[in-house]
Amino acid sequence: MRKQWLGASALCVALVAAACGGTPGTTTPASSTTPTSTPSGSTTPTPAGPQMDGFDKLGPVTLNVWSYDNQKPGLQNTIEDMTKNFMAKYPNVTIKLKFMAFNDLVNTVNRSLASDAGPDITEGNQGYQTDAAEVKAKLIIPLDPYVTAYGWDKWWGDSTWQIFQWTPDGKTFGQGPKWGVAQTGQNVVLYVNKAKLAAAGIDIASLTTFDAFDAALTTLRAKLPKSDPVIEFGNKEGYGTIHFLGGVQGAYGDAKPVRDWIYHVAGSTWENDQNTKALQKLADWAKAGIFNKDYNAIGYDDAAAKFAKGSGAFLYEGNWETAIVKKGLGDNAAVMNMPPGPSGKHVGIGATSGPWHISAKTKYPDLAAAWLNYVLSSPEAEASMFQYQQIPAVAGATAPTTDPFLGEVTQAWQQAVQDDGLMLYTDWASPSMYDTLSKHFQLAMAGKESPADAAKAIQADWAKFDTTLH
Repeated sequence: MRKQWLGASALCVALVAAACGGTPGTTTPASSTTPTSTPSGSTTPTPAGPQMDGFDKLGPVTLNVWSYDNQKPGLQNTIEDMTKNFMAKYPNVTIKLKFMAFNDLVNTVNRSLASDAGPDITEGNQGYQTDAAEVKAKLIIPLDPYVTAYGWDKWWGDSTWQIFQWTPDGKTFGQGPKWGVAQTGQNVVLYVNKAKLAAAGIDIASLTTFDAFDAALTTLRAKLPKSDPVIEFGNKEGYGTIHFLGGVQGAYGDAKPVRDWIYHVAGSTWENDQNTKALQKLADWAKAGIFNKDYNAIGYDDAAAKFAKGSGAFLYEGNWETAIVKKGLGDNAAVMNMPPGPSGKHVGIGATSGPWHISAKTKYPDLAAAWLNYVLSSPEAEASMFQYQQIPAVAGATAPTTDPFLGEVTQAWQQAVQDDGLMLYTDWASPSMYDTLSKHFQLAMAGKESPADAAKAIQADWAKFDTTLH
């Protein structure tokens, strides 16, 4: 499960230059405030491909767009502002934006797409409950023609694009056509209170390996007051442990086995040393008092708020907590990825933001793709995302030099992408996996279940669902 961005906050294999454009598939100078009409990489639309411009000749057109990026200040501002620019370019086009809560959208969008009153463009949700169902029921269209025409294929490598791929029957995740595209990068990062590390004699630059980080936790536990946790932690909702384990898994292996397990690649299993050692490490930290004792009673966002007010030396949460941490700690705040294990690769939970889809019932799929291209990848959109502390998912996005902290958040995202270290979200592996993971992670951390028994129960859930896919 990913936590959606809150407030004014913030999978590629390799970083490449982004093929960004002003209008759908067009190139615009960074200083431009409105879209231009030159297709990206050429002077005319791609022959025999999708229509990429000239939408002013369609006559009056209305597109309905649904989004759960309802955070202001935040992505809602970017979507609204870019939509105004787009409609200024095409005055005959009216785009009606509807923002709603995440659960409200995903719980109703499939029924709405099946009706005659659904959105033309909507956000979905990776995994079997939403996106797989939409693909299977033919509610959305493959975006491959637009991926090629607009140069979206240059944004990400294969392991990133997999999170948007399904076979047309909706059964195989990570293979087949590409059904979605995303706007921001979201990964779990290590927030640091620099003042507390300095007071304990720890140089943040020395935390280059997981072992060094682990040793620093022991040092901090000895030097901080007993009432002050080394790591502020919130697991009330259950996904705190899911997010945290990802970074620890990176000390014992890379991200691919976990991704393969999520995609139900034959032979995948949760019962391995990488996972059981990571669970044991979390249990050891809990027993040693590294976390606040009430972590199972503290909400994820509440933990971020407490850290921002000075509780703890570290916080390991999503980069969507950037704004609250920066506002609270100011110049004492720093961001980095969880230091790597022997592989030297930075591994952790993360993926792009939720997928944008085009309805199979829309009369204007080319226009819908044009809007997506402008809102997701234009220089104006990139600047707007950074303005609202969001991290563009498009490879090569550069944070403003005037905000070093935001630069660290951007670097952490791009570093994880470059190292092929994004594990995605492990609850995607089955419709019931979220409950299974949160339950057994909590039991293992409390010492009420061995990591091996937890792994066995998790694999049993996976195996039960796997039988329905074949």
